[in-house]
Amino acid sequence: MPIAINPETVFILLLERYGPRGWWPLLSRADTAGFDARGYHPGLYSVPDTVEERWEILAGSILTQNTAWRNVEKALASLFAAGINGPERYLELTGERRIDLIRSAGYFTQKSVRLETVARTLLASPTGPAGREELLALNGVGPETADSMLLYAWGRPWFVVDLYTIRLFTRTGLLDFAALPKSPSKRYEHVQNFITASFVHFGNIGTVEAYQEFHALVVHNAKEHCAAKPRCAGCPLERYCPKLSVPL
Repeated sequence: MPIAINPETVFILLLERYGPRGWWPLLSRADTAGFDARGYHPGLYSVPDTVEERWEILAGSILTQNTAWRNVEKALASLFAAGINGPERYLELTGERRIDLIRSAGYFTQKSVRLETVARTLLASPTGPAGREELLALNGVGPETADSMLLYAWGRPWFVVDLYTIRLFTRTGLLDFAALPKSPSKRYEHVQNFITASFVHFGNIGTVEAYQEFHALVVHNAKEHCAAKPRCAGCPLERYCPKLSVPL
């Protein structure tokens, strides 16, 4: 019978297995001190520290909607190659040029407009929005995108919930999938509150850093093991997981 665990234990087990993930990656700083070839920075929590780096994270949070990260990397690389490394430069582009540069990320017409909104928001409030609701009021920005922006671009303690998070916590029995709210927004809030309320200690890193690592670790474990069709052998949570069937 699996041993009972809690969210904090899940975090510790994943961190012990995979180590710091260095997410959110900054492609613009790839292969510089502390960054690998794709811009990941394991154990380095001092970024972002410029408007341009915040813009890159905000842009990435829009571009990654409904697409794989490799497609986002292509879009960001195209923007950088064209000299578009900040919000001002993006706003100088024509609509067609914006679309051409981000085409690899899909939904490019829609995303080009959302990037304009985000660029104007960043220029108006470089140190961040007054509150989460300000971001949620923007077109195309839902809870997951807003919390990604707050957590990674501005270092505010909002845990990011995604499909991988819900899958892991319901498959392991920490949450009952059937009992989750049917409304996507209420489900998101329910899972987020459950996880954040379960954390008490964070070891040698702060709350923001722990939330960043935990989100990245859950995503990494989903890619390695906890996929829609799970590959349980070797998973760091295997001995604790009842392997419940969930429709995700």
